Amino acid sequence: MAAKEMVWNFEAQGIPYKIELVKNKVSINGAEPVKLNKLSRKSNLLETNYSMMIEGKEAVLHIRQFGAAVLSYDGRDCATGEAYIPAKVPGWVWVFVVLHAMDFLFLIGGAIGAAVQFLVIAALATVSSDTNKPTSTRILLCTGIWLLSTVLQFILAFGISFLLY
Repeated sequence: MAAKEMVWNFEAQGIPYKIELVKNKVSINGAEPVKLNKLSRKSNLLETNYSMMIEGKEAVLHIRQFGAAVLSYDGRDCATGEAYIPAKVPGWVWVFVVLHAMDFLFLIGGAIGAAVQFLVIAALATVSSDTNKPTSTRILLCTGIWLLSTVLQFILAFGISFLLY
């Protein structure tokens, strides 16, 4: 989950709130920390959302895969005050997903290949959805991830075949 400590300060209906995230526990206004797995949770490929009710409205802790945690309250990012926009995978990343599917079919396959592909596709989704970087940078990073993954899978496949034959 989250590896570092984060703190958000915001106001809800005139009451100040301090939300602290330390490792896998969250605390509201210094109360006893609650493990994240005890909260209501929704997950997708890009992030896991943990819900808490504060003053009758939903506060959501968004923990992105390979990224920073973001707290939103009533649809607004608590750190910036701007509307929270969920991460979205752009359409061009499907080119890399197809390339990885071909790697799965022609290089490793099986359980090892599926595990590798899952990790690589999660990394691609995270990199491609990072709107803080220009699209050209994200495409270059995804290309690098694909190339590195393909080379490592080729080496792994060659090593496995060398050991078996």
